[in-house]
Amino acid sequence: MYSKITLTLLVNLLILNESFAKDSALESCDVAIQQRQYAQAIQIAEQHAGEAAFWLCKGRAQSALAQHPAAQASFQKAIDLKPQGLELISAHLLLGNAQLEGKLHRAALESYQQAVHLSEQQNMRRYARVAHNLIGEAYFDMGEPAEALKAFETGEKLAMNDDERADSYVHEATVYQQLQQVDKAIEYQLKGVMMLRKSGTPDQYAEASLRLGQLFFAKKDYVGADKTYQRLMEYAHDNGGDFYEAKTAIYWAESKRAQGDMTAAAQLLQQAETIAAKLNDAELNGLLAKAK
Repeated sequence: MYSKITLTLLVNLLILNESFAKDSALESCDVAIQQRQYAQAIQIAEQHAGEAAFWLCKGRAQSALAQHPAAQASFQKAIDLKPQGLELISAHLLLGNAQLEGKLHRAALESYQQAVHLSEQQNMRRYARVAHNLIGEAYFDMGEPAEALKAFETGEKLAMNDDERADSYVHEATVYQQLQQVDKAIEYQLKGVMMLRKSGTPDQYAEASLRLGQLFFAKKDYVGADKTYQRLMEYAHDNGGDFYEAKTAIYWAESKRAQGDMTAAAQLLQQAETIAAKLNDAELNGLLAKAK
């Protein structure tokens, strides 16, 4: 599944642990992860080996370092300490993520299902939704889009606000694209974009809009692609989003080139290059290198 969806889910899971930052040491561990000081986070966590929350913090740091077997062991240790409520749900979710990163799909599904069970037991609807979406991620990664779609649709039913519904819609759109149902993919991606415009962050809206433009482009609906990119370009410009102004220009140039409008494509790439030179962003530089 494309990375921005996965990153959204991972960020949601990181937020979970903030809920039980009960003392300054645990808060320091969490802050170290936010600041990407992973070795420091592990060092702090190891000083509190009797508390599940610190094993979760350690595992998160290990996951960020791609130390997936070690992260799995840390999350399992947290579970073995028999925490309650949100800590236990989070431990199963995070263990599932580490297992999924390690391509242990069936084990990941079992962890996510356990999180669903615990969330339903404790009437924690938000976390049940996250768990169902992660089940969908696992099935998608296994090449089982029909099962993935079922999981995402279940998560959609548990959504409590537009932001959560949008998250479900963009998941479903990706599966429909995999199933080569491009019209359905566009329908659901468009619904997600419209909701994110109202309730999402600027980055979420921008990424979803870029994805919508790509779907129109894949269908060779260049009018739809152009309208989407123009709308996003104006939004990025008006909201000081130089990064997304440049990224949109790169994607839009591809659409213009496919239409045979080489002049417009060159102008858009020049616009992107000017912004990229100021930002010196690795992602933009990589996209520009591929676009040339």
